[in-house]
Amino acid sequence: MAQATTRTLKPGVYAPLPTFFDENQELDYGSYKKHLLNLATKGMVPVCAGSLGEAVHLSFDERTSLIRFIRATLDEADLHETPIVAGVGGLSTRETISLARAAAEAGADVGMVILPAYYAASLNTDHNQIIQYYIDICEASPIPILLYNFPSNAGGLDMSSSTIQSIMERSPNLCGVKLTCGGSIPKLLRLNSALKSNPELNTSRRFPFLLLDGLIADLTPWMLSGGHGTVSGIPNFAPATAMRLWELVNRKELSEEEVLERERLQGVVGRADVVAVPGGVRGMKYVLNKVHGYGMDPRRPLLPLGEKEGEEFLGALGELLEVEREMSGGY
Repeated sequence: MAQATTRTLKPGVYAPLPTFFDENQELDYGSYKKHLLNLATKGMVPVCAGSLGEAVHLSFDERTSLIRFIRATLDEADLHETPIVAGVGGLSTRETISLARAAAEAGADVGMVILPAYYAASLNTDHNQIIQYYIDICEASPIPILLYNFPSNAGGLDMSSSTIQSIMERSPNLCGVKLTCGGSIPKLLRLNSALKSNPELNTSRRFPFLLLDGLIADLTPWMLSGGHGTVSGIPNFAPATAMRLWELVNRKELSEEEVLERERLQGVVGRADVVAVPGGVRGMKYVLNKVHGYGMDPRRPLLPLGEKEGEEFLGALGELLEVEREMSGGY
């Protein structure tokens, strides 16, 4: 029987955790625990088995084991109110529902669902299939669902704001969207307008609907446009910097110095995002290995970055890492 979910997602910074592996390609729980606590104790919400978490490289049992481990680790650290977002997207509606139910049993509070990539071309011929995919999952899932629009990892499928709005209107168990796509701010504006013009889209839910950005490079304009936070890989490198920027974009009144600081930090994370996104999980793991000593190997067929390529990537993030040292007093 699935757990009764008591943790509701709130506006904030969501951290998509990488999944660490040892030299035998098995889950490295030691590194995972250190990294999880480094982020969660700073106020971030962990997201497991997403794109940066190599969800497609994890077995069904590994996904649920990670969720159980995260819940136990958070509870041991007295972070009982910190929710867990777990990627539960599969290649079919049936598989995704099974993953959502298993995630709920393991302790996840929300399931995040990206579109399946294998039949992307067929799905793209009729977007009613996409709408029905989310409706079916939301109806069957014991935990709320977060819609994840990321064309790069979904065979190029990019959901329009009208498609997403149709899903919102017909799926009261949909708790929000994560937009990692081109034109995300115009989509945000349209979806926010839909929520304001039809208040029942929120009042019919057990939770407020969240509009989350997939790129922290847009955080300041995103929040000014009615957004509710970010799900970004950058906090993995720079948690103190990310949380300071989050604090500043949420202040109602800023001094002149704080406005300049916000603009500076937004510029720094924005420039880093341009580098980090194409670097993906291989780049992230290289940097985290150099900074914290975590294993840098992704799961094959992906291979770790070579030393030359890795050092170039590390150097490109030098500005961000230096700011993080200033913010945190070291790593």
